[in-house]
Amino acid sequence: MEAGLWSLGVFAIVTVLVFSGRLQAVDAQSALLVNGYDLGGLGTGLMQLFTSYGRELVWGLLVLVMFLFGNRNTKILALELAVLFLLGALVGDLSKILLPRPRPFPTIPVTLRVPNETDSSYPSGHALIVSIGAAFCLARFRRRILAGLITFEAGIVCYSRVYLGVHYPLDVAGGVLLGIAIALVGTSLLRKYVQPHLTRTVEATERILGNGYVDL
Repeated sequence: MEAGLWSLGVFAIVTVLVFSGRLQAVDAQSALLVNGYDLGGLGTGLMQLFTSYGRELVWGLLVLVMFLFGNRNTKILALELAVLFLLGALVGDLSKILLPRPRPFPTIPVTLRVPNETDSSYPSGHALIVSIGAAFCLARFRRRILAGLITFEAGIVCYSRVYLGVHYPLDVAGGVLLGIAIALVGTSLLRKYVQPHLTRTVEATERILGNGYVDL
């Protein structure tokens, strides 16, 4: 909980700095630096793949596999993660409405490697969602190698958003900080107030589907 509150506080500071314009020049130069380092056809294709499927598909499949094939503890984790993702999507959409920021293109001369997006650039929705997942897995999974691999995937998704020209680095940083805050604070609140309801849901599911076997 405490780490999540710290992350939320840093997110607030970064947000103030972004919209004060004090870091715009540094943010723009950093975006051009990341975007300008051409990874070639294969690397760019991989970045496009991660940005297209590394959020909903990868993390949606993870939740689904955990819930269908996991033991009781893993099923509860799947429900917690699903709730956090839904909360993150709502908070992200609200943040974009309240914090409108133009996308880098055409404000700065980035190379746009995917179709441009028209909603607010801040915070990055991709970074927000995958950071919720990564922070949750690092905090709750006992299988540290799996949590590390998933976190690495989240990092690539975050990098791809700047490389492909649709976000500034501070958009991604804001999404990461907000995602960590939602994951850690949300997990604490879920375990305190919602855990019995999730357990009953899992018990009802087990009576229908049977017990799973994956323990994360």
